[in-house]
Amino acid sequence: MEQPRKKLIHKLSYKYRLVLINDASFEEKLSIKLTPMNVFVAFSSAIVLLTAIIITLIFYTSLREFVPGYTDTKTKRNLQQLLYKTDSLEQTLRAKELYYNNIINIMKGGNGLQDSTIAPGKPSSMYVFPSAGFSRFEPTTVAEKLSKITCV
Repeated sequence: MEQPRKKLIHKLSYKYRLVLINDASFEEKLSIKLTPMNVFVAFSSAIVLLTAIIITLIFYTSLREFVPGYTDTKTKRNLQQLLYKTDSLEQTLRAKELYYNNIINIMKGGNGLQDSTIAPGKPSSMYVFPSAGFSRFEPTTVAEKLSKITCV
């Protein structure tokens, strides 16, 4: 076990010369003494340094917006504001639908609903779905809905 390890360490310490020569004039431009261990350490260090630079650039610059899963803080803030607006619009829509259903119920001869107005911020347990023929997503006005009602 000790013998192969010594051979490997001995091979990694062999010195080699890297020489760059001009082909036309045979002039020596560069000469470097290298060992396999030096080459391995240099490449490993370069890879670690390059990885650290790339990670630093992604985390501390606006490049992180191009990485899936990371968003800009302004985008998060805008999304949160849009969610709040959507929620308040849905609550207002429910309140108006309940109010219109109350009007329709009264026009049909009923007594009306118990609570016809709902504050937009308060959820109600008295949500009444629109009667048959009236779709919540139908792009019609109140006058068109009232014209569809047949009074007895």
